[in-house]
Amino acid sequence: MRKSVFLLVLLLSISTVTAASLYDYDQLTLEIKVDGSFNLVPSGTGASIKEVKTNLFLVPQNNFRQTVTNIKTDGTVGEKRIDYVWTDKRIEEKQYGYKATIQTKNLRNKVSKKIAFPISPEKLKGLEQYTIATETIDSNNINVINKASELAEGEDDLFKVSFKLAEWVERNIKYDLNTLTATASQSASWTLENKEGVCDEMTSLFVAMARSLGIPARFVSGVSYTTSDLFDKPWQPHGWGEVYFPDVGWVGFDITFGEYGYVDVTHINLRDGFDPKEPATEFEWFANNVDLEAKNLDFNI
Repeated sequence: MRKSVFLLVLLLSISTVTAASLYDYDQLTLEIKVDGSFNLVPSGTGASIKEVKTNLFLVPQNNFRQTVTNIKTDGTVGEKRIDYVWTDKRIEEKQYGYKATIQTKNLRNKVSKKIAFPISPEKLKGLEQYTIATETIDSNNINVINKASELAEGEDDLFKVSFKLAEWVERNIKYDLNTLTATASQSASWTLENKEGVCDEMTSLFVAMARSLGIPARFVSGVSYTTSDLFDKPWQPHGWGEVYFPDVGWVGFDITFGEYGYVDVTHINLRDGFDPKEPATEFEWFANNVDLEAKNLDFNI
C-alpha cells in the first residue's frame, strides 16, 4: 500500500524519507517558501519615490492534482498572482514573497481510448492560443515543423504522436547545464540545432513540435524533486509540458524525467504558460531619479 507523507520546507530529512520513495507516494503535503527582493537605488540628485508595485506570477493554483490549503503573504492574493505595494517612500531594499502549504496527489488525466489525430477544428475552440508560435516556442520554424511532421507521419492516434515527440526529444537532446542554457531559455529551434539543453529547452522543443502539428500544448513552470548530482539542493525550479487531449483535458509530459502522460507527485505547478520567458515578476515605481535592481527569486521546499 502506498503512503502519504508531510514534508516541511526546511526540515526535510532524507535519512527518514529516502529520495527514491518520494516519487511513489499517493500524496505529499509540502510547504513552499518563495522569497524575492529588490533594491531601490538613487540615480541622481533629489532622488525621491512615491510608490512601488510588484506583481508575482509564480503562485500555486488549485487543480485536479494539487490543492493549496494555506498561503501566508503580506501581499494581496489575486487570480494567478500576488500583488505587493509599498508607499513608505523609503529608498531601500524591499522584500516580498509567500509561504504556502500544498497537497499534491498522484493523479493523472488518463487517456484510456484512442483520440484522433489530427485534432478536428471544432475540438480546438478556445485553445487556439496554445497552438501559436512564441518567441521561445518557435513552432513556425521550418526545421521544427519538418522534424515533427517526420515523427508524426502515418499516425492517427494523438497519444502515440505525443509519445513519439517526447521520446525523440529525450533520446536526442543532451541534458547539459552549460552557461547558455543555465542563464536563459533558448528557443526550440536552437535546441533542435544544437541538440542540448535543460528542462526549459527540452520542454520548449517538445511543445513547439506539438504546436506545429496543431496540437494544443503549454509550458508549465514549477518546482520538482531531483536526485541529480548536478544540483546542490534536491528541490529545484523546473519546467515541463502539458498536451490537451479532447474529452480528457491537459495531460502532463515531463521530458527530463521521462514521464509521458503524467507527472509524479513531487511536481508543484506554479504557472501554466505559453512561453518559458513569461516574466515571474513585474515592477512599477513612481519616482524621481531612482533605479530598481531586481534579484532572482529563491525557492525552498
